[in-house]
Amino acid sequence: MAKTKKPMTMGPVRTNLEAFGVAILAAVLLKWFCLEAYQIPTSSMQPTLMGSSEASVYDRILVDKLLPTFREPQRWDITVFQYPLQKNQNYVKRMVGMPGDRLHIAGGNLYLVEDHDGVRNYMILRKPDDLQEEMWKNIYPARRETRGDAKALGKSWVGRGFDEDDEGFSVDIGGSLARLYFRDEDDGGFVDRVWDGYPPAVAREIRDKTAHERQQEIVPDARLAATIVAGAGLEEVAFEIDVTRPGRDKWTYALVVAKGKGRLQVRAKDTQVLGESPEFDCAVEADVATRLCFAHVDDQLIAWRDGRELARFPTDEWACREGCALDGPAPRPGHAVVPQIVLKGRGKARLDDVRLDRDQHYTRSGADEVIEVPMGHYFMMGDNTLQSIDSRDWTAITIGVLDGKVVPPDTPGARIVRGNKRPMSLDSPPDRDETPIAIPSERAIVMIDEFGEIMRLEGMPGANWGPGVVSFMNPDGNGEWVAPEVRNASGVSFVRRQDIQGRALMVFYPARPISWLTRNNWPDRFGFVR
Repeated sequence: MAKTKKPMTMGPVRTNLEAFGVAILAAVLLKWFCLEAYQIPTSSMQPTLMGSSEASVYDRILVDKLLPTFREPQRWDITVFQYPLQKNQNYVKRMVGMPGDRLHIAGGNLYLVEDHDGVRNYMILRKPDDLQEEMWKNIYPARRETRGDAKALGKSWVGRGFDEDDEGFSVDIGGSLARLYFRDEDDGGFVDRVWDGYPPAVAREIRDKTAHERQQEIVPDARLAATIVAGAGLEEVAFEIDVTRPGRDKWTYALVVAKGKGRLQVRAKDTQVLGESPEFDCAVEADVATRLCFAHVDDQLIAWRDGRELARFPTDEWACREGCALDGPAPRPGHAVVPQIVLKGRGKARLDDVRLDRDQHYTRSGADEVIEVPMGHYFMMGDNTLQSIDSRDWTAITIGVLDGKVVPPDTPGARIVRGNKRPMSLDSPPDRDETPIAIPSERAIVMIDEFGEIMRLEGMPGANWGPGVVSFMNPDGNGEWVAPEVRNASGVSFVRRQDIQGRALMVFYPARPISWLTRNNWPDRFGFVR
């Protein structure tokens, strides 16, 4: 019989090499087409995504790169994309403007703008409920715990006749009216502070080390909650948010509960009712703990009782689109938001587990009054708008390059170079994210163009060099010229569809138990992001 040929077998080295190669190929394909990990380096998306140099909390996130292949991007997505003015860098922001939108940023909110027959109309862009829940930033008790205040009365809250203990506040209404209102003068009242929305340890680090904030604004969008225990003498409970602005009537947004019924109201000058919802059942029974919650958010009023939503009432006619910006670091008389709880009747009452939150507050910064988003493009903003440079501010400058020198772009024979306008002051250390960089001692200008190419050029900064103007000395040393700039244009302030890399899926670090070993101030960051 003929011999049967013995089949060839692979040795262990070849087997392991093939397995290792397949694993590398799979990892590369996974990274390029499915999932990729990123570290958040800056504070622009805090507290949703952390990149805090003050508190040393840097999130690692997973980005879904497959989803944009199967569906169009959606408003409110946290999106990773190539930065239009430096395409070798990926940025992460929230997508707030869609192709063809005409956007308006005012009073902390976003609006769509329509013009008809010379009349401008604004339509509020309300956040979905699940996103809104994530957007609330706790003010009380968070600010009190951040500062380490021993007491709330006199610091965070003011109320004649009120006493406090570990659970909350108590008062003898005394047959008339008792009012507990939020003051918080130490942190400027109910304004947009960058350290709001963090655990006390993180907020303390940010509060102590933050040297600069953009112009402050009062925040009209608030949520107030408390557990009420009172006797039969309680006649009426009102949760109110007073908004006063210079040259305008004071508006009060309120939840009023009396005789087992509730109403949502908008009032002017304290008593004039401008708008009111139909009555709804909302009993506060004698000597029974009742949890009430009231919010003015995205131009609507919402009421809850014991965790169940009772009613909503739109307030589009009474939107706070103007007058929110402050002249200084804190509100002044006649310019403030004051959340408060008002009790009417007689007898004793308690307010336990009082909580006060504010909404995510969008500021306009350098954006136009009406932002017109081109077709095929998207408008991006950071959740931490006080520390975010995003579509509101992205600006391109153009220079000319001739024989390795910086020259005006209209110089005959010059090569045109476009890049990011974000110059550093001359006394600041170089930072590759801030360009162009001037090095006067070496008569050099470092420029990174929109494709990420780094160029060291011969040139000197002009006398007007600074954050607002990029100026250069003429090559012959006589006079200076200002680099032309472009804003609110395709490929500058807006992100193209083809530059979108993916959608942020989840934070996978910091997470227990590793974050405990590294003594992270915010150890439990693991979870999906919204």
